[in-house]
Amino acid sequence: MSVYSYIDKHIFLPVADALTSRGVSKEWKLMQKAELYSEEQLIQLQNQRLQALIKHCYDHVPYYRNLFDTLGLRPDDIQTRQDLQKLPVLTKQMVREHYDELVADNIAELKAQNGSTGGSTGTPLKFKKDVQTWNMAWASSFRAWEWYGYHLGDKMLTLGGNSLVKKTVGVSAKDIFDKVIMRNLKRSSADVSDEAMQQHYEAYMQYKPKAMRGYASSMVIFARYIEKNGLPVLPLKVILTTGEILMPEYRNVLERVFSCKVYDEYGAGDGGVDAHECLLQQGLHLSEERCVVEITDKEGNVLPDGQTGYVCATDLGNYAFPFLRYHVGDMAYIQPEKCACGRASRVLGQVMGRAGKLLYNKQGVPLSPTMLPFMLYPDKDYHNPASIEVYNKIDRFQFRQDKEGDIKVLLKLKDPGEEKRQFDYVITNCQDHFVDSKVGLEFVDEIPTLPSGKEDYCVSEYEFKQ
Repeated sequence: MSVYSYIDKHIFLPVADALTSRGVSKEWKLMQKAELYSEEQLIQLQNQRLQALIKHCYDHVPYYRNLFDTLGLRPDDIQTRQDLQKLPVLTKQMVREHYDELVADNIAELKAQNGSTGGSTGTPLKFKKDVQTWNMAWASSFRAWEWYGYHLGDKMLTLGGNSLVKKTVGVSAKDIFDKVIMRNLKRSSADVSDEAMQQHYEAYMQYKPKAMRGYASSMVIFARYIEKNGLPVLPLKVILTTGEILMPEYRNVLERVFSCKVYDEYGAGDGGVDAHECLLQQGLHLSEERCVVEITDKEGNVLPDGQTGYVCATDLGNYAFPFLRYHVGDMAYIQPEKCACGRASRVLGQVMGRAGKLLYNKQGVPLSPTMLPFMLYPDKDYHNPASIEVYNKIDRFQFRQDKEGDIKVLLKLKDPGEEKRQFDYVITNCQDHFVDSKVGLEFVDEIPTLPSGKEDYCVSEYEFKQ
């Protein structure tokens, strides 16, 4: 740890907390202590926070008071994670319809801020954000980042869209936090042109960050620009990916170009979910202190560990606009076994992304987005040098599934003059999984990114019905 990082953690951050009436430093210390808790101790802490939140919801949030009264429930009826099943799920549409009723009537006491999702789907969700959930989010990240050798105060470069790089007017407390406490240079990834990549590169060389964080696809475009132009790179301690699914190919590119480890995180600001890989990289450790996570079906029935379902979140810190049993919109599963690292927290297995971003065959079997790149290797053989050579001719791709369940694969080639027939194997590979679907292949000049800057490599209008 550098002298700056030591001063930053032990002096700058506590002083900033005091001046802004926040408590990141206090929550960080609690989370570091809780990291050593047994499973019983961690559950006890989570239950204590859950019980306090439920009481607050009944006393101060009209939506939940009406819900409890309608169901004949009292706050004391919800004591544990299992008790939450007595409540129905909360959907994004319900949040939009009942926005005013979800705002706590004592919000003036809670130092709340306006929050929103990144808007990857084109429709951002508006909500209020309690200062405590903000404290918990940063404390959770700081704890995990120290696992990788990154320390608060090490310079960081962030490449991302709306959820990571928001435009502000004037100088806010958040700007000071970013520039002084985090030393975080933020750059928008909305523009993916070579000119923008060169500007990112010049900023990166001048700033000399120790870590890079952002959308995996944005950082991969940057990495490929560096590699294509034979540009020198600076040593990084770690690369942190967030905001979208980290595909194996993306991890490989980033680790190859920057010669450092890549660690993934999963989060949902509107539900309070935080999960981070540990050094063993065998899943994503849930921050149980911050959020109660359940995996459910559409109706809210809890599924067994190991079974993929909807991520259902209860944010333990957001008293201003409580999310109880909130369907985030992502699909994942909880691993049946604890991680070999020894931490007591539950571990998310593969996060498969948005429910509307999954491709299903007509038998109802989903194809994980992380498997899509393998469809682009001849015979799905990503170890064969000849297969790798063909795959490397592809610049970008997108899989589309229409309402009938049929598949179209869009390919943007690095060299538009390449012989197109050599890619016919993509159709065969897809047909192996999508047995009863029509599969087509189309070559395009460009695959646009979303307004957020993320790559939209998987688009589905198909909903499997039993």
